Amino acid sequence: MRFFIRFFIFLLVIGAAAYGYAWYKNKQAVDDLITKNGGSYSSTYIDANGDSVIKGISFQIPGLPQPATVEELRTGTGNILTNIKVSKAFNSNDLASLPEHFDVYFDVKGAKIPLDPIMDQATPASSNDFFGAATYAGCGDRRAMSISDLSSLGIYALDSDAKIKLTLDNSNRKAFADIYINLDKLNTTKINLSIKNFNMANPLGLSFGGGSIEIADNGIQRDINAICAKESELSEKQYTERHISYLKHLLFQENIFLSPEFYEQYAKYHSNPRSIKMSFNPSNDLQPMSLMGASPRRLLNLLNTNVQLNDNSITPLFGNRPDPSELPQLDLVTPEDDGLTTIYGLKRQDTAVSSIGRYVGYNAYFDYRGNKYKGKIKSVTGSAVNVRYEVSTGNYVEKPFRLSDISNLEVRREQVQPTEETTSN
Repeated sequence: MRFFIRFFIFLLVIGAAAYGYAWYKNKQAVDDLITKNGGSYSSTYIDANGDSVIKGISFQIPGLPQPATVEELRTGTGNILTNIKVSKAFNSNDLASLPEHFDVYFDVKGAKIPLDPIMDQATPASSNDFFGAATYAGCGDRRAMSISDLSSLGIYALDSDAKIKLTLDNSNRKAFADIYINLDKLNTTKINLSIKNFNMANPLGLSFGGGSIEIADNGIQRDINAICAKESELSEKQYTERHISYLKHLLFQENIFLSPEFYEQYAKYHSNPRSIKMSFNPSNDLQPMSLMGASPRRLLNLLNTNVQLNDNSITPLFGNRPDPSELPQLDLVTPEDDGLTTIYGLKRQDTAVSSIGRYVGYNAYFDYRGNKYKGKIKSVTGSAVNVRYEVSTGNYVEKPFRLSDISNLEVRREQVQPTEETTSN
């Protein structure tokens, strides 16, 4: 009996020593990752599975009063013995000793990044952002939502939860990734990837086996549509029509020719955005380098891509190159019978300088003291108008112009429907 008691006490001592060593190494790693990089945390420990848990993480963002915070970060393999083997292999740089099959988890709960309008000054808009140009096609010179825009929508911080699971199957030279990121009030992204010919010692030899990317809208696309419709002085239905016209012109310039079936489904998605999903099932193993430089059409064909909008598959995705004359006329939308004056969209029109105050928020084109200017009318006060215009790619300034020195003024504004009397004359 004494033997068993002593043996039990011995196991307790060994276990306590092992846990103490694991806790010390974990705290050392956490300090290197967080404290030495200017952050802080409230506590850290090793749970029953040997996973590392860190609570109350905080990083101060320069220039902002509020820090970025994470309620809890949990990492590990979910198994205490596997955690020990994996940690030992990486610490000794002996990748050959990694287990044949194991999972690695990263679980982030309650992440919050504060948003402040001052951040807009540090992130100038890029004029070469194709994704932004496509998203905001037909929405003036917009390429993104500013922090001020998000604040006006009641979004003062990015609240997020994330889960990442990496599965390594060394015996079959495969790897899998499952990624879940939820950005509250923005979108939820799910990514599943399969990697073949995986080898920790030779990551360049891997090939892409397939997977999917799904983005579910949490409300931000609806907000974008509402803002752009308001700025264009159109209904949201009319703005969708305008947006698709601009998108067709943009894609034509990029030599991307999508099918009528795509635009039919996209119009339904844009007016009621729920989800976009792309599934990839390549027939052959594809190395990442072979995808570099491929055109969008070739890239999607190589990946054997299936696109779904609001859970509706699009077949075929691509169409024939249209004749330029077949592209829709810009700024021409279907009038709505609402009892108000019918408009035909926006067009550059000669405008009297004395009436410029009616067109705050519109784009103006004019001559001023021997130079030509194009910009957005921001305000009119007394004898001057404030115009925001581009001085170089992606850089804008706002300055006043004396009304008496402005000539040849054109404003890109609505076309009022001609009356029958005007038409007959």
